[in-house]
Amino acid sequence: MKQRIFQLLHSFIILYVMLYLGSWIAHFIPLGIPDSIWGLFLLFFGLVTKVIKPHWVFSGATLLLKYMAVLFVPVSVGIIKYQDLLIAKANILLIPNVISTCITLIFIGLMADRLFFRSSFSGLRKKILKKRAKIERVL
Repeated sequence: MKQRIFQLLHSFIILYVMLYLGSWIAHFIPLGIPDSIWGLFLLFFGLVTKVIKPHWVFSGATLLLKYMAVLFVPVSVGIIKYQDLLIAKANILLIPNVISTCITLIFIGLMADRLFFRSSFSGLRKKILKKRAKIERVL
């Protein structure tokens, strides 16, 4: 039990340090990127470079993910509370969202296409083409 509590505290401390470092970066680099996103970037780079071990933050991250739906309740209440304002400003909100979604879909499609045809995916590509040919013969 004590070890579990220590793991939770350890992982929360790491997560909060990343968040506060993100706040510090956002204060000194005013690009309009939120503090939490800077913190996520730092956490990501720490995990990728293996400065932060995944098992160090696993228990705290799992706990936060488990209760994530509860954390979105205030956002939902705010949407309901300011529904009139959101409807009045719908064109300002919808157009950038639709455009950014389309750009994201196009980018992901192009990257997936590029990765699919790379030599590292050639074996997978051959398997899929064989399956397609097999299905077409059956039909």
